[in-house]
Amino acid sequence: MSNTILTTGGRVVMAEAIAALSFVAALSRGDPAWDGTWEGANPPAPGLDARDVLDLAVHVRPTIIDFVEPDEAGAILTDEGGRYALSPESTRYLRVRVSVPAGTFDNEEIREVGIFAKAEYAEGVPPGKTVLEAGDIVSPGTLMQAIWSRPQHFETGTSYARNFILRV
Repeated sequence: MSNTILTTGGRVVMAEAIAALSFVAALSRGDPAWDGTWEGANPPAPGLDARDVLDLAVHVRPTIIDFVEPDEAGAILTDEGGRYALSPESTRYLRVRVSVPAGTFDNEEIREVGIFAKAEYAEGVPPGKTVLEAGDIVSPGTLMQAIWSRPQHFETGTSYARNFILRV
């Protein structure tokens, strides 16, 4: 008999390797059938075998990828209520910041966000381009994190900014 663990140092090494990959976020309309199920004991949740989002609205290039650490006084907030602070060193917590400028959406309901790693961008897509068009993505890559939430309604003047934490 033996016990095996993945050490914190090993997790940091994995987070460093992940941080070096290219990322894309997929904002999705999800499934309207989820809307009535959020009050129950078991709200809808993506499966561990999920590979894509359900109904893509737009791909967005993350604006920030950096290392953070849990901190009750931290300025980085997540939708789940977590608080984090920037870390000067690599940690096992990787922040992916998604920011979408006003004017991107026109009467959209967003219920799902997918964070993909190993995204392949088409040749010639400028590195600073945040909101991507269909031809800008060759492949979104591998779905690392899927987030389902209550529907969020976006009009033309609505911007969107969220922090997603990959906990390795």
